[in-house]
Amino acid sequence: MSSWRDSLTSIPGTVAQFFNESASSYLHTTSLGSTVGRAESESGGSEESAPQGEYRALPIPASLVREQWRLIFTSDANIQDLNAAIAHCKDLVLLSEELSEERRWLVRHLVDLRYSRQQLEEAEEAQQSLPSDIVVMDAIRAVVGHHFVPHHPHHGKRSRLQVATKRNYCDHCTAIIWSVVQASYVCSDCGYLVHQKCIDSVKRVCAHVLVSERQHPISEICPEIGLAAQGYKCAECGTPLNLKNSWIEPRLCDYSGLVFCPRCHWGDSTYVPARIIHNWDFSPRRVSRSALQEIRLFLNKPLIRLEEDNPKLFVFVEKLCAVKKLRQNLVHMRHYLAACRIASEMKLVDQQLGSRRHLAQSNEFYSLNDLTQVETGALTEFLQGLFKTFDEHIRSCPMCLAQAYICEICSNNDVIFPFDDGCIKCDQCNSIYHRVCLTRKNMICPKCKRIQERRLQLDRIKSTDEEEDEEEDAKEATDDDVTPPQ
Repeated sequence: MSSWRDSLTSIPGTVAQFFNESASSYLHTTSLGSTVGRAESESGGSEESAPQGEYRALPIPASLVREQWRLIFTSDANIQDLNAAIAHCKDLVLLSEELSEERRWLVRHLVDLRYSRQQLEEAEEAQQSLPSDIVVMDAIRAVVGHHFVPHHPHHGKRSRLQVATKRNYCDHCTAIIWSVVQASYVCSDCGYLVHQKCIDSVKRVCAHVLVSERQHPISEICPEIGLAAQGYKCAECGTPLNLKNSWIEPRLCDYSGLVFCPRCHWGDSTYVPARIIHNWDFSPRRVSRSALQEIRLFLNKPLIRLEEDNPKLFVFVEKLCAVKKLRQNLVHMRHYLAACRIASEMKLVDQQLGSRRHLAQSNEFYSLNDLTQVETGALTEFLQGLFKTFDEHIRSCPMCLAQAYICEICSNNDVIFPFDDGCIKCDQCNSIYHRVCLTRKNMICPKCKRIQERRLQLDRIKSTDEEEDEEEDAKEATDDDVTPPQ
């Protein structure tokens, strides 16, 4: 710990400038209402650049700058230094206010500290298992929420010729990454690709961190705030977007509504979740690089309650009505398959659904991938295949047939299920009837009627008993009053 502090005290001016820039950029980004990026500091100070090996954390709030010496560590910090920083960070988390910017920064930083400690521990274990003449280099680097790992485009089934024809560009400097002569890193969480030399200059917060904090895609259609509200600067890197020095084209992101420079907005096109939910519009729109990574992370997450957000879509889009009906049937089938021992041994549900179990758990939640497949018709075909497979098992399995129903109105011996066409389920008692038979009974369930009659009969018996008890009590009281004293 002492060696670590000595190394820090040897560069007081450089580290102070680093945190002053971080604090000022944090205040600038919070005034915009965005957590991505940090603007360049315009305050005075030393013009020396920070050392290349220095650890770069998320922009620190101004209220925590005085704690920087115990929270931030250099790249040569050991496990003891990280344990001390983790302990102090945990204490500050408990002392900070709930839902505050300080607590959010501390929680983010605590995750990075623990992740770096884990990597050091794994590197030490690997070093012990190898000969003494082989040195294990630190392969994973944590920068502003990113977890960078070495990028090896030549690995896999693709040939070198196929790799050479595909060009990869650095997400920071936008230059080509020549994989033959240049080392590159990629974020294992969001796919941020960067040169090795550009890692220490990365400013964009990892999209995985933003997704975990936001938890839902932006629901407003292009919530634009204007370039003036951004201080005529890029929302991510803080590049000036004015005519003072040179003209830099400002580019609007249709997802976040913020304006970016060409380095942070490459003109990528994709569909925007808010336009799908409100307008059922799948037209590709131009979004920034950070928005594109965020949408990709939301792609397969079932977080959208479409019927709650926009129920009128089910009236105008027939494909959604068909998908909703199929999912309702699959929900009924899942109850039979969950109680079936044979289906559990075969792992029928896991084999057919895989990672899309939400399709048979309820008919409320949709992912972005589900909605795009609804538009193309692929989801309808997939659900119809599931329905056919599950239906064949239920009708041929003796354990599932034992849970079937018989319509008591028509007394037909044919078994029926709640997912059959022409059948209806009572919401009160869960009994199944033919829709035609229940319509003849004016949609009055016979079982519910019997239950109600029994309940009324029990209430009458109970009230009669109470009246008899009251009469007996009154008679005993009268007899006591009439009886003369002895």
